[in-house]
Amino acid sequence: MNGINLPISFSQLFKLVILALLLTRLLFTIKLFISASIVIFILLIPSIYQVFHDPEDSSVFLDFIKISKYLTPFICFLFFVDALKHSKDKIYPLMLSLVKFSYVVLVLNIFVKYIGLGYPAYKSGGMGSKGYFYAGNEISALLIILCSIIAFRLWNKGLKTKYFVFLALNLMAGLTISSKTGILGILLVFFIIPFQGKSLNLKRFFPLIVGAMCLLPLALLFSWQFITNSAIMVRIEFFYEKLDFWTFILSSRNVFLDNSFEVYLNEYNFIEKIIGVGQTKFELLNNSKVVEMDIMDIFFAYGVLGLFVFITMLAFVLVQAKVFHRTNRRPYANLILMMVIILIIISTFAGHVFGSGMSAIFIGILFSLMYVKSYIKNTTLLYLDGSFNK
Repeated sequence: MNGINLPISFSQLFKLVILALLLTRLLFTIKLFISASIVIFILLIPSIYQVFHDPEDSSVFLDFIKISKYLTPFICFLFFVDALKHSKDKIYPLMLSLVKFSYVVLVLNIFVKYIGLGYPAYKSGGMGSKGYFYAGNEISALLIILCSIIAFRLWNKGLKTKYFVFLALNLMAGLTISSKTGILGILLVFFIIPFQGKSLNLKRFFPLIVGAMCLLPLALLFSWQFITNSAIMVRIEFFYEKLDFWTFILSSRNVFLDNSFEVYLNEYNFIEKIIGVGQTKFELLNNSKVVEMDIMDIFFAYGVLGLFVFITMLAFVLVQAKVFHRTNRRPYANLILMMVIILIIISTFAGHVFGSGMSAIFIGILFSLMYVKSYIKNTTLLYLDGSFNK
């Protein structure tokens, strides 16, 4: 925050150590290690090509640090699926504890604004809050991921009152961040969870529908009052007057997309159009600007090949969740099916999801939860709160 430039930041060093430990563990399951190695190599192809084609404007080391953000969710997913397979009774409760602990740390960082601590999410006007996290634009996605797991457990344990109190807490957190993505994402997650995996029986859901009809206007009124009385409204009015509707809604990402596409057409050679140019050169050609739409950033940096790998991994999770969704023995499958779609939508229009260093581990945890069964062999039942009963 004070402009001290280091070859590698403390957080990047910390995450690379975690990534190295995860890969070391996967060595004991050689198929998983080979799968991870193939993905790493494919994403490094454009960087290796640039070493020979344009060595002055490329860096394999810096590119590896940046692709580690895209790799970590995939590698964490492999790690936790393998861990759940071999040690369900120990790993699953630890995963839930990690989610709850991380949620508390995140929310406390968001709310320290109200006692005059932390940093604003936006420098202009001191709007929003990101606490003592550096990457403020990644906080919303992380909040949605963590709260979805906790909210899902509350609802399925029948704790309806706590569920709606938890909704209010997260809505307040989203408003404090001052993020359109955070606010809309939280409302979407909490609205869908009660209906996921259920047939639409109006009689059964009548109390919920009535409650939602009463609470939704109150939530919208509270949100509107909060926004109009904060610096967020100044930001909204300023950009709405300066920009057209879609540029305002997408926070100028459509402009960045047009600029990047022009660079792609005019600056990339034929090979680079296929394999990409690597993250370092992509940012250099775009004057350090990225589109902030995950799919498009992956395409421009890693080409058709990298985008194919990314879409294949997401498709696998989506299809697997759909298959598990048809059985009653995978309690999290419905949640994962819903969250994959929500995260794809957020990553497409707001970015900072699958390329987020903060969210990476928790995306891996989230997706791996669909492999948790509602029972363990020897008739040991596994409940969503992490407890066991023989």
